[in-house]
Amino acid sequence: MTELEKLHAADLDSISNQLKEFYAQKKKVRIYHGSTNSTRPQKYKKGEIVDISQLKRIISIDREKKYALVEPNVPMDALVEKTLKFGLVPPVVMELPGITVGGGIQGGAGESSSFKYGLFHDTCLEYEIVLGNGDVIQTSREKNSDLFWGTACSYGSLGVITLVKINLICSKKFVHLAYHRVGSFSEAISTIKKNAAKSVDYIDGIMFSKNLGVIMIGNLEDTSKNLPVSTFLNAADEWFYLHAEDKIKKFTKYEEVIPIKDYLFRYDRGGFWTGWYGFNIFKMPFNRFTRFIFNPLFKARNLYRYIHTTNSSQEVFMQDISFPRETVTQFIEFVSYFLHIHPLWLCPLKPGENDKLSPAFSSADLVIDVGIWGPIDKSKDFIEINREIEKITKKFGGRKVLYAHQYYTPEEFWKIYDLKWYNGLRKKYHAENVFHDVYEKTRVSGTYKRSIPKGLLSVIKSPFKLPVS
Repeated sequence: MTELEKLHAADLDSISNQLKEFYAQKKKVRIYHGSTNSTRPQKYKKGEIVDISQLKRIISIDREKKYALVEPNVPMDALVEKTLKFGLVPPVVMELPGITVGGGIQGGAGESSSFKYGLFHDTCLEYEIVLGNGDVIQTSREKNSDLFWGTACSYGSLGVITLVKINLICSKKFVHLAYHRVGSFSEAISTIKKNAAKSVDYIDGIMFSKNLGVIMIGNLEDTSKNLPVSTFLNAADEWFYLHAEDKIKKFTKYEEVIPIKDYLFRYDRGGFWTGWYGFNIFKMPFNRFTRFIFNPLFKARNLYRYIHTTNSSQEVFMQDISFPRETVTQFIEFVSYFLHIHPLWLCPLKPGENDKLSPAFSSADLVIDVGIWGPIDKSKDFIEINREIEKITKKFGGRKVLYAHQYYTPEEFWKIYDLKWYNGLRKKYHAENVFHDVYEKTRVSGTYKRSIPKGLLSVIKSPFKLPVS
């Protein structure tokens, strides 16, 4: 047993013993990771948490069999940094580097390779899970398969993932990225569909307005092919979405190569484009110089921290909602008219078959995730806006990605998800009396008032971990 395996075994034993005590007391607890990429308000109380924040080790990588054994709090940037040393990379890499392995599994994360490989959990081979009664079991597609698929997108409501076996693929030095201009929502979706049927590695899109967007098609390459090389991780680099907008306004098609890490985390600086809102709040000029000067503050990890510590989650509409390809254009048209939010992100997903809580669970030939992130009209009620979007989502057969706010009634929620199947899993695997159910964990109740001074004080006190009261 290696030193890392010994450390993991000791932590596993501690977590198991904690859950045995909670199970005996019939006391419900929350799983504390130390950080989060959810936009929901997070509250943790001493005596009501299982602390797994120490589970952030990469235990091993098998170059020959192409897999990694990692703990759930390993973030994407650390995982990619390690696997690239072996010439490997996860098939699906969440594009914000602070998102963790466990967060990707529990949160239904899909990215620009998901049309090909599915969501992040579809690339996982096995989970080690501690059940509500403290038992430790292994799950895979062959062993305890009902829990393996049920765990995906369950937000820690069925057990505690403590170790994950992830499939890896061969990496290359660059991504050759082709930008294709589109002039409407329908053209964007048809371009995505056409390219998803081809042998390509990455697809996503940005709609800058109703009449201007870009669909980006990427392929792994080992040479620059004599094309321009662009980077996006340095302070002096342009934010990716601004770079894409500039190119597509000038060219109907543009090609370049991007170093693999710069491509995978291209949306980190600026948090896609949500960082613009921070400049707006503080009345700061938004230009390349100010983006350079304040670069550390506008990386995705810090932006998530600010949302939580300043209680700003109801100041900005931040949702990912997935739809069958056939109805997604109608939804985008409604969002553009109703919310007036642009840009919008488009990410095609391979439909799920067994993961019933997944936003991609669908009988469609292709699912499209729509990322809607931006300020709303402050004359309108935030919760009412969300409720209206939930109604339209139901109308067009969509599903929210539940990292964000959901305001469904229990009856509405369980018309979307299979309650009988879910409750059967909770009973079978001893989750009922220990873990809050997925509806309780993801529903937001009440309103929250923004407090910037309080938030900044919290960041100073606890810059690296979410506070526990």
